Formats: sequence, structure tokens, C-alpha cells
Amino acid sequence: MTDTPAPGGTDLSMFDALTDLVVVLDGSGTIRYANPFSADLLGFGVDTIVGTSMADHLHPDDLVRALEVMSFIATDEMMVPVTPALYRLRLPDGSWCPVEINATPLPASGTEPAPMLVVGRYSGDRHLQDRTLELLIRGTPFAEVVALVPEFGRWRHPHEHYAVRYQDLDGHTEQAGSDLAQRLLRETEDHPDTPWAIAASTGHDTIVEADDLPEPLRTIAIEQALLACWAMPVADPAWPEPAVIVAWSRDHGPAPSVHRYSLETMARTLTLVLQWRSQVAELRRAANQDPLTGVVNRSGFFTHLTDIAAVGARRCAVLYVDLDGFKAVNDAHGHTVGDAVLGLVADRIQAVVRGDDVVARLGGDEFAVLCPALDDDLDAVAVAERIIEATGRPIDEAGLTIRVGASVGIAVADAGSIAPDDLVDRADKALYRAKAEGRGRWALADAAPPA
Repeated sequence: MTDTPAPGGTDLSMFDALTDLVVVLDGSGTIRYANPFSADLLGFGVDTIVGTSMADHLHPDDLVRALEVMSFIATDEMMVPVTPALYRLRLPDGSWCPVEINATPLPASGTEPAPMLVVGRYSGDRHLQDRTLELLIRGTPFAEVVALVPEFGRWRHPHEHYAVRYQDLDGHTEQAGSDLAQRLLRETEDHPDTPWAIAASTGHDTIVEADDLPEPLRTIAIEQALLACWAMPVADPAWPEPAVIVAWSRDHGPAPSVHRYSLETMARTLTLVLQWRSQVAELRRAANQDPLTGVVNRSGFFTHLTDIAAVGARRCAVLYVDLDGFKAVNDAHGHTVGDAVLGLVADRIQAVVRGDDVVARLGGDEFAVLCPALDDDLDAVAVAERIIEATGRPIDEAGLTIRVGASVGIAVADAGSIAPDDLVDRADKALYRAKAEGRGRWALADAAPPA
């Protein structure tokens, strides 16, 4: 492993079995020894590494810092203890591997400059943690962030199979990880006796030997030379059922204690990712929800409308709803009762619209409904009539019987053929016509102008 005698009589063979990068540099920075793991880590043969300059392997942006530190170490001018630092080393494909490196001088031989012992460790967890935070901060789609979680196990044990099973915010079951691990999840998704189903239902780690797995999982696992499955649940703030990390063991794989360390590292990362998703979803919901009534607010309504316009093609409608007689409620009974009436009206509107319609409070006693997919323009009219009927029913609140009504303006158009603001404006003008014609009724806007 070295092309020169051991410097200063140091026996370098002790490093041959170490799973850290270990190289010895002479006074010129040339590599005179590299242990086998250095070759595994960097992807170059030992014979290729030995005899090259360490500078050939360092990222250019890290080179000056490395040379400065090595100079201080060699001349014993370091004023503080030497601590590891992160450097990037070149791989054969031109990419860079982050390695945490430290160094110390070895005994000198004669008048030659003292050689330098350099020890490095691949910072897989740190690199992946930085990458995870970067993706979260950038707002990367959640599925891409979760896909990094199995990598915390794979970089340590590349021959094992790791996967994550979780639910998206719509409640659909998704997974990420190795192709084989995902296949095993998919092909037994609804089976109640799989390790991941048991872990999810009990909230406890579940380890099952291959021979004890339910069919067809048992047959597939044995065909793929898998020995056992380890499933670890991870609480998901968005859902009662936890996400689950799954690890498959092969012959000569890591010991259970080592496997547990990998899974716990993945679990800590997945916990962070799931909590981040939940908090972001809550912030977005709060930013787009009317706090008084619980329906979408003005900003959220226009977001929905803009999204529908961007998709285009479908016929859609905006219903502009204004309460009749609401001012008298506030004047006679106060804003506390008035606020309660607004909440009950919002509930009634929500109860009579269609499943994919969006109800919003635009402000005061003004509401709006977005009907994103109409088979017929009369569908919007039917929604308006149900809103008028539901809103006009007596309201019992604070020992009072209160009556309000609603007038509705309707604007219909092909999504994308008219700007969202213009569509709402047309519905607003139709609302004023409905009020002028006697209130408690609906009015349909004139045809949209050509786009």
C-alpha cells in the first residue's frame, strides 16, 4: 500500500482494515501511502492514488485553506488544537465527495520534512442533512425530499434495501426508496400482516424473518435473497397513521445494532421532514383561510381562480353572494351576534355547493363560490338557487330568531378565456343587478367579451 518505507518507522499496515480514508503525504504533498478504503471511497485504485499530489484530489476552492492548515501543522504553528474540517475530494465522474479531514505530522526521517498523516471520513449523514435542509428551504416538492431519507441507510450499506411508506396531504399512500423495496411495498399494499402494516397499526418496531412473511411477500423476499424485514414507524403530524421506514437485510449485512443506528438516523430525518410539511401546510392554510368563518379568504379564492384559469379548457363560474339585511343584524344585536350569523351562513353555503366548489368570504358580508367544472351553465344557476334558499331560512342565535337573505351574481366563462379579476368583476356587476331587481334572487352576467 506504500511505495516508500514506513516513515519514521511507523507501521502503516494498522490502517489497512480501517474504514476511514488514511493517506500519508511527504513534504511535497505527494501521497506515499493510501489504505484500501481510500480507494473504495474515491473510486480510484490504490496504485493510481499513490504518487499523485493531494492537490490533484482537492476541490480548487478548498485547496488554499488545506495548504495553509497543513503548513501550520508541519511547522507546529497552530495556536489552537487541530479539529476536523470538511473538504471536497474529486471522484472519477468529476463530482465531489464531502469528507471530514484531520491531519497530524509523523516522525521525521533524517533531514527530510516530516510526513503528514491525513485521516478522512465521508460525511454522508452531514452531506444528506445539508441537502435535505436545502431542499426544504427551496420549497422542493415533498416527494423529492422524502426520497433522500432512504439514502441515509444506503450510503452506509449499499447492498441493503431501504424504503419509506407515507401518506401525502391528500391521504394517498406513497413510497420512496430502492426499486426492490418499493416493489415489495406495492405488491402487498393492502395486506394487513406485512411488517410495515403491523408497525403502522401498533406504533412499534417490527422485525420479521423472511420465512415468516405472508405470501406473496415471503416468496418474493426469498427469491431476492432477503433474510428479514425491519419496519420502524415514524409519527406523522398530518395523519393518525404513522409513516414507516422499511429495511431489508441480506446475508452478511449489518448487525441488528448497526441496522438500528441507520434506521434511527433515517427516522430523525423523516420526523423533521414530516413536521416541516405539516407546519408549512398549516401556514399556507392559515394564509388562505378566513379566521371568522373557516372558509377560504379573498387571497385564497383568487389563488384557486388563477389555478383554474391556468389549466384552461373547462367551463367555470364565479358566484358573487351578498347578504340581504345583514347590516340590520349588526345594528340591532351587535357584532358578536353578527359574527355568529356570518359563520352559520358560511356553513349553509358550504353545505349546498358541489363537492369541488370553493366557498370564500371576500370581506364583510360578501361571499363567493368558484364552480371549477361545469357540464352546463345551468349548473351554476342551480347552485345559486340552493344558496338563496339555504341562506333565507331563519337562524336561531343567542335566543333570537334572525332572518337574512342573499342575492347572487353569476358569471360563467371558459377557464383561461378571461382574466380572474374580470370574471369576478362581471359576477359583481350581475350581483348589483340582482339587488336592483328586488334582492333575494340571482342574475346572470352578460356574455364574456372576446379574449
